[in-house]
Amino acid sequence: MNKRLQAEYKQLLKQQEELSVQGISFTPSTDLSQWTLFLLFNELDSLYYGKKYQIQIRVPSDYPFKPPKCRFTTSIFHPNIKTDTGEICLNIINDEENEWTPANTLQQVAFGLQSLINGPNCDSPLNLDAGSIFRRGDLRCYRSLINYYGK
Repeated sequence: MNKRLQAEYKQLLKQQEELSVQGISFTPSTDLSQWTLFLLFNELDSLYYGKKYQIQIRVPSDYPFKPPKCRFTTSIFHPNIKTDTGEICLNIINDEENEWTPANTLQQVAFGLQSLINGPNCDSPLNLDAGSIFRRGDLRCYRSLINYYGK
């Protein structure tokens, strides 16, 4: 078992209550190679207020030198997430972007995902429809699609 992952697991256990207040919850597999991350959006000003999403995290054997593979297993309507596959466009977890460094942690990935959801990057959307609706500023339509896909 990866010593780095063991250290991160211990740190996450210590911070479990604090993270929960921030809407973050981790559940690891026995060997720490797979994790389930839950994000709950409890900020009133978030378009995703009240929504809870599940993300599957697979940690490669060469972690922390390579980023974890993440995908949403809960359907979400968002410009940077493919609704049908859960694929995520976030620089720090995409190998080709070269923005992952061994200093990054699973906790930072969770914060990055929260930030992405609350602040979509419409310059390179994976979900073109969501990107277009968000760029137009049609928040009524956007919210209705969040609710439709977030059932």
